[in-house]
Amino acid sequence: MAADEPEEPGERGEPGPAPDGHGENIPELAVPKSRAGGAWKSLIPALVFAAVMVVFVVQNLQKAKVSFLTFSGRFPLALALLVAAALGALVVFCLGSVRIVQLRKAFRRHQEHHEATRGKR
Repeated sequence: MAADEPEEPGERGEPGPAPDGHGENIPELAVPKSRAGGAWKSLIPALVFAAVMVVFVVQNLQKAKVSFLTFSGRFPLALALLVAAALGALVVFCLGSVRIVQLRKAFRRHQEHHEATRGKR
Protein backbone atom coordinates (compact mmCIF):
# COMPACT_ATOMS: atom_id res chain seq x y z
CA MET A 1 0.00 0.00 0.00
CA ALA A 2 1.40 3.41 -0.89
CA ALA A 3 1.86 6.01 1.81
CA ASP A 4 -0.62 8.44 0.22
CA GLU A 5 -3.45 5.90 -0.14
CA PRO A 6 -6.08 6.08 2.58
CA GLU A 7 -6.49 2.98 4.71
CA GLU A 8 -9.75 1.13 4.93
CA PRO A 9 -11.53 1.65 8.26
CA GLY A 10 -10.89 -1.17 10.67
CA GLU A 11 -7.53 -2.22 9.16
CA ARG A 12 -5.67 -1.24 12.31
CA GLY A 13 -8.30 -2.32 14.77
CA GLU A 14 -10.14 1.00 14.37
CA PRO A 15 -13.90 1.05 14.43
CA GLY A 16 -15.47 1.17 11.00
CA PRO A 17 -18.80 0.74 9.33
CA ALA A 18 -20.65 -2.52 9.60
CA PRO A 19 -19.68 -5.16 6.99
CA ASP A 20 -22.82 -4.44 4.98
CA GLY A 21 -21.80 -0.76 4.68
CA HIS A 22 -24.63 0.55 6.84
CA GLY A 23 -24.61 1.64 10.42
CA GLU A 24 -22.45 3.69 12.74
CA ASN A 25 -18.82 3.31 13.71
CA ILE A 26 -19.28 1.15 16.81
CA PRO A 27 -16.15 -0.08 18.58
CA GLU A 28 -16.08 -3.77 19.47
CA LEU A 29 -16.46 -4.44 23.16
CA ALA A 30 -13.88 -6.80 24.58
CA VAL A 31 -14.93 -8.79 27.62
CA PRO A 32 -12.05 -9.04 30.11
CA LYS A 33 -10.92 -12.51 31.09
CA SER A 34 -11.61 -13.65 34.63
CA ARG A 35 -10.92 -16.56 36.92
CA ALA A 36 -14.57 -17.56 36.77
CA GLY A 37 -14.38 -17.78 32.98
CA GLY A 38 -11.29 -19.96 33.26
CA ALA A 39 -13.06 -22.18 35.77
CA TRP A 40 -15.97 -22.69 33.36
CA LYS A 41 -13.56 -23.60 30.56
CA SER A 42 -11.92 -26.22 32.74
CA LEU A 43 -15.27 -27.64 33.82
CA ILE A 44 -15.86 -29.51 30.53
CA PRO A 45 -12.59 -31.51 30.67
CA ALA A 46 -13.26 -32.20 34.37
CA LEU A 47 -16.70 -33.60 33.56
CA VAL A 48 -15.26 -35.77 30.78
CA PHE A 49 -12.58 -37.03 33.19
CA ALA A 50 -15.23 -37.80 35.82
CA ALA A 51 -17.28 -39.76 33.27
CA VAL A 52 -14.20 -41.78 32.27
CA MET A 53 -13.47 -42.50 35.94
CA VAL A 54 -17.03 -43.73 36.55
CA VAL A 55 -16.74 -46.12 33.59
CA PHE A 56 -13.35 -47.31 34.92
CA VAL A 57 -14.75 -48.01 38.39
CA VAL A 58 -17.83 -49.82 37.08
CA GLN A 59 -15.70 -52.07 34.84
CA ASN A 60 -13.19 -52.93 37.60
CA LEU A 61 -15.26 -54.02 40.58
CA GLN A 62 -13.58 -57.43 41.03
CA LYS A 63 -11.59 -57.86 44.24
CA ALA A 64 -7.80 -57.88 44.20
CA LYS A 65 -5.32 -58.67 46.96
CA VAL A 66 -3.34 -55.56 47.87
CA SER A 67 -0.25 -55.62 50.10
CA PHE A 68 1.78 -52.66 51.31
CA LEU A 69 4.48 -53.04 53.95
CA THR A 70 2.73 -54.94 56.74
CA PHE A 71 -0.81 -54.16 55.57
CA SER A 72 -2.74 -56.41 53.24
CA GLY A 73 -6.31 -56.96 52.27
CA ARG A 74 -8.75 -57.54 49.45
CA PHE A 75 -10.17 -54.42 47.82
CA PRO A 76 -11.95 -53.64 44.58
CA LEU A 77 -9.31 -53.21 41.89
CA ALA A 78 -10.64 -49.78 40.89
CA LEU A 79 -10.38 -48.54 44.49
CA ALA A 80 -6.81 -49.80 44.84
CA LEU A 81 -5.76 -48.14 41.57
CA LEU A 82 -7.53 -44.88 42.40
CA VAL A 83 -5.87 -44.70 45.82
CA ALA A 84 -2.47 -45.38 44.24
CA ALA A 85 -3.08 -42.67 41.63
CA ALA A 86 -4.24 -40.20 44.30
CA LEU A 87 -1.14 -40.85 46.40
CA GLY A 88 1.06 -40.37 43.34
CA ALA A 89 -0.72 -37.10 42.52
CA LEU A 90 -0.25 -35.96 46.11
CA VAL A 91 3.50 -36.61 45.92
CA VAL A 92 3.76 -34.68 42.63
CA PHE A 93 1.68 -31.83 44.08
CA CYS A 94 3.90 -31.58 47.18
CA LEU A 95 7.12 -31.59 45.17
CA GLY A 96 5.72 -29.03 42.73
CA SER A 97 4.58 -26.79 45.60
CA VAL A 98 8.04 -26.87 47.16
CA ARG A 99 9.57 -25.87 43.82
CA ILE A 100 7.09 -23.01 43.37
CA VAL A 101 7.94 -21.68 46.85
CA GLN A 102 11.67 -21.86 45.99
CA LEU A 103 11.13 -19.94 42.74
CA ARG A 104 9.04 -17.27 44.45
CA LYS A 105 11.71 -16.75 47.11
CA ALA A 106 14.41 -16.47 44.46
CA PHE A 107 12.31 -14.00 42.48
CA ARG A 108 11.70 -11.82 45.56
CA ARG A 109 15.43 -11.83 46.39
CA HIS A 110 16.24 -10.88 42.80
CA GLN A 111 13.61 -8.13 42.85
CA GLU A 112 14.87 -6.72 46.18
CA HIS A 113 18.45 -6.79 44.92
CA HIS A 114 17.43 -5.04 41.70
CA GLU A 115 15.52 -2.33 43.59
CA ALA A 116 18.42 -1.81 46.03
CA THR A 117 21.02 -1.44 43.28
CA ARG A 118 18.90 0.55 40.84
CA GLY A 119 19.66 3.94 42.42
CA LYS A 120 23.40 3.29 42.97
CA ARG A 121 24.53 3.68 39.35
